Amino acid sequence: MAIARKLLLVVWHVLMAKSADRRADAEQVAFKLMVWTWKLTDEQRGGLSSRQFIRAQLIRLGLGAELTHITRGGTRRPLATIEEVLALRPELRGPPNTV
Repeated sequence: MAIARKLLLVVWHVLMAKSADRRADAEQVAFKLMVWTWKLTDEQRGGLSSRQFIRAQLIRLGLGAELTHITRGGTRRPLATIEEVLALRPELRGPPNTV
């Protein structure tokens, strides 16, 4: 019961502050976003490629600025650069976590 209460408190703080967990593993978050993009259509990704969509979401979360690729199962999958995504989505400029 104590664990559930702590988890609920963390979720509440994240939702109220509209911020990401700053201690999150950026590569793991990027991997989860990659798996998600495989389930989305081009239209759902807003016309972005998977690698661009992942970078755009990382920018929104304020995570992974140093990340250049995702490595899983011995395969390196490159991510789009921040500059590439900002050229396509200039509204992502500015302080992170503003929606």
